[in-house]
Amino acid sequence: MIEDDYDKTIIPLPNVTIKILAKFIEYCKHHLEVPKVEDKTAKEDLKTFDVEFVKVDQSTLFNLMLVWIFLNIYVYIN
Repeated sequence: MIEDDYDKTIIPLPNVTIKILAKFIEYCKHHLEVPKVEDKTAKEDLKTFDVEFVKVDQSTLFNLMLVWIFLNIYVYIN
């Protein structure tokens, strides 16, 4: 549930660099913009994006996972 003053709320993200936060936001935007209909092309594009997205160094992937865990966001990959 989101309160009326959500834009004034600060969510601390300790030890998160701007690079990691930008990559996290990129991932969220990409998944948000995917059509909700049963479009096989969109699903395949999303799978391709996910595969390419995780092709980063181990440190970056670890830090991304920490952001997901800290914000209590779960990613299910099919």
